Amino acid sequence: MTRREFAALPLLQVGGARKPNIVWIWADNLAYQDLSCYGSTRVKTPHIDALAQSGVRFTQWYVAHTVCSPSRAALLTGRQPFRNGIVDVLRPDSPIGLPPEEITIAALLKKQGYRTMAIGKWHLGDKRPFFAVDHGFDGYFGMPYSMDMLPAHLYRDRELIDDLAGEKVETITERYADEAIAFLRASRGQPFFLYLSHTIPHPPINLPARAKHEGRAIYDDAIEHMDEQTGRILRVIDELGLRENTLIFFSSDNGPMAPGGQTGALRGRIRDAYEGGVRVPCMASWRGRIPAGRVVQEPAITYDVFPTLARLAGAAMPGDREYDGQDIWPLLAGSGSVKREKPFYWVYLDNVTTVRDGKWKLHVGSREKALAEPELYDVETDPGEQKNLASAETAVVARLQGMIAEYQKGIPKVWPLMYPVRDKRKLPSGPRKK
Repeated sequence: MTRREFAALPLLQVGGARKPNIVWIWADNLAYQDLSCYGSTRVKTPHIDALAQSGVRFTQWYVAHTVCSPSRAALLTGRQPFRNGIVDVLRPDSPIGLPPEEITIAALLKKQGYRTMAIGKWHLGDKRPFFAVDHGFDGYFGMPYSMDMLPAHLYRDRELIDDLAGEKVETITERYADEAIAFLRASRGQPFFLYLSHTIPHPPINLPARAKHEGRAIYDDAIEHMDEQTGRILRVIDELGLRENTLIFFSSDNGPMAPGGQTGALRGRIRDAYEGGVRVPCMASWRGRIPAGRVVQEPAITYDVFPTLARLAGAAMPGDREYDGQDIWPLLAGSGSVKREKPFYWVYLDNVTTVRDGKWKLHVGSREKALAEPELYDVETDPGEQKNLASAETAVVARLQGMIAEYQKGIPKVWPLMYPVRDKRKLPSGPRKK
């Protein structure tokens, strides 16, 4: 759907209470300490910092998986990735994707009268019926997978409209912001859901010449470029008078892939269930509804977003499937805490590797391999996971191992999937040829 066609959609009248607009902004592989509001001294992110200052900033926000496709599936469906069949990074031409029977946030909100738009990296399937427009989004503009899976294809809805190279790929972050701004202007008369997923700072990083600085890491330039484009979007939200009724999130899909990613004291990176791989920045702002300048230290996780947004939009949670998250509006609004009904589990392929219950975090596997001995950490006092307490806290280890064993019973078997990549310019593994 072109911008003109999107703008021509009728503005529906939504009865009852005024429903909030919702904007979710992902960074791709942004590390926990990559923003100045999270402690970076290498970069300046004034627009994102201001967003955090205008609302709430989480210090223990988790993603549900250690890599991007499953992490995104968990956010959009409110369910553990193994429940929707996305258990690893999807490659170009994959015969699978987010199943059509899954209910996304976009599909849920669309039934509540929302306009919905996905922009940027999708990474949940690159053919029917797996595109964003097959999952509740009115429109889509972006890339179906990661920036390293070049040549980068640009799509409008389900149609491939361009191969990104040279200046075209260097300006893609600005083009995403342009599309977001066009959507905001076209949708101001009706509740909307904007899902904007950047392709930076995932390598290879492509930036316009003006965003690069000689003698400086391009990774740091990418974060400041993303901040600049975020500022453009926030300014338009303000200009349109939408800030008082718009809930805006900014977060990352997992820990860093690039060596420049700053995890601070946190151990691990992408594909690790250590804190550096799964604890990411997250902030939320809603002027007048979320008190400004708050920092929340209570743990929360991405699959909490689905039930939270369902409540705010006045939608009932579907009753025909299992959900893993909880409504965390009290944490956002500062009106109370959330009593956790379930621990956080991380599953790699078809094995539980890690569980967090209260202050305790137990590792029994690393990626696809079991650990020789369990590792137990008190992540409240030791977020860097440096002091293994397993030998001193045997009762805690036994309890958590029992929880893992019980949870493991509900995880389906994952079979290896081999398939040809039809684009001859790509390597079988997906990433670009040198």
